[in-house]
Amino acid sequence: MASVSVSIDIAVSAEIVWPVVGDFDGLPGWLELIRASRLSDGGRVRHLEAVNGSSIVERLLDHSDQNLQYLYTILEGPDPVTDYTASMSLRRIDAHHTTVTWASRFEPNDPNEAESLTAHYRSLYLAGLTRLKAVLETQGR
Repeated sequence: MASVSVSIDIAVSAEIVWPVVGDFDGLPGWLELIRASRLSDGGRVRHLEAVNGSSIVERLLDHSDQNLQYLYTILEGPDPVTDYTASMSLRRIDAHHTTVTWASRFEPNDPNEAESLTAHYRSLYLAGLTRLKAVLETQGR
């Protein structure tokens, strides 16, 4: 099982960050790779369309406004992995600063691909969180 975890500090309160990060349908607002998202199954399944035309289907496993986190899994996608489970979570640093963490665990279909898949997800998460930081800190000013 491979794992990835990327965190970024954002100079905005958790009360402002969570409505953006915690919106299971909100990825197109801050993850440039995702062009569109739509929900089905009562909001528990999201259908993502990537800018390269690929489709990703994910299921929400748990969502907690109290704990400022959600867990999801990939049902269908282009990456050669199984048992992919990820989390988005927030940690309040103080009244005006928040740490956002995007983490996942997955089984590469080919064990020889573990390193490249780990690097792929780390790059994706870092790009997404960097964009999230830019969007939120610009709006917060």
